[in-house]
Amino acid sequence: MLSTAALAMAGILDWLIGDPRWMPHPVRLIGSLINVVEINVRKNTAKPAALKIAGTVMALLICGGFALIVFVIISLAYRFHFAAGFIVESYIYYAFLAGGDLRNHIRRVEKTLIAGNISGAREATAMLVSRDTEHLNQQDLSRAALESLYENSSDGFIAPLFYAAVAGPAGIVFYKATSTLDSMVGYKNNAYYHLGWFSARLDDLLNYFPARFTAILIIAAGCRNGNILGAFKILKDNRSKHESPNSAWPEAAAAGILDLRFGGPDYYDGKLVEHALINPGGKVAAPSMIRPGLNLYYRAILLAYIILVAFAWWLRTLEVFIF
Repeated sequence: MLSTAALAMAGILDWLIGDPRWMPHPVRLIGSLINVVEINVRKNTAKPAALKIAGTVMALLICGGFALIVFVIISLAYRFHFAAGFIVESYIYYAFLAGGDLRNHIRRVEKTLIAGNISGAREATAMLVSRDTEHLNQQDLSRAALESLYENSSDGFIAPLFYAAVAGPAGIVFYKATSTLDSMVGYKNNAYYHLGWFSARLDDLLNYFPARFTAILIIAAGCRNGNILGAFKILKDNRSKHESPNSAWPEAAAAGILDLRFGGPDYYDGKLVEHALINPGGKVAAPSMIRPGLNLYYRAILLAYIILVAFAWWLRTLEVFIF
């Protein structure tokens, strides 16, 4: 089954080499198109109702359009030669998985913090988060890195892998296009509330199952740490403590396993935002906790890879059997 083999290969490539900066990346193409569409929409209207309609159409056309294009390209590649189809499909999966790249970013933060290079750590953390980092201390930077690690463990790897398993290359592209739209226009502020409302809700919907699945995987991966029942209780008590309906799930699960406290005050464009505390009785994050946090992430990612590649194989076998 070439499609399952392509997905398995892509997961390995993503983990081994991440996303080299010199390689062209399709997410940048999606982002460029979003920018062009947004500029043209704003030139023609500023009315809230019209922006909502335009935002909905923009999301459906961009996400659906890229998914359709990828479906056609891969279909043509397989018709040309099975090897061509396998290579193109493997590349699509690889390009839209970001587990290895996320690991590399977190390692960079850890390395600079351990070396005492606080300015380098702030610069590395700024590539992961949207909060202001120029005045963060070692504990704040460690917390930001670990929060980003677990939130993005779902968004960057497990969710796209899930949609690839369920719907193939078109599925992973549709998900990543939605995620990119949400990251660019899905803000709850005056500038983007109306234009990005549909993108934000679509992203919440697509992440509903993966975020919860990721939380379960994190707790399963942390069974060697002990106190599984305690981790489940912390997850239950803290799963809604985030502006997003999904982000607190993997963060709360990790906080329970690692006995860490997440959330608290952060600055965004100079404005103070008080986030709800996740696991208020946990320890304050420190540079020494990044390595155990990464090890937990590695085990959760491995579990996700095994389960979802097996699930993809089962689905494709079922399709062959039925049709």
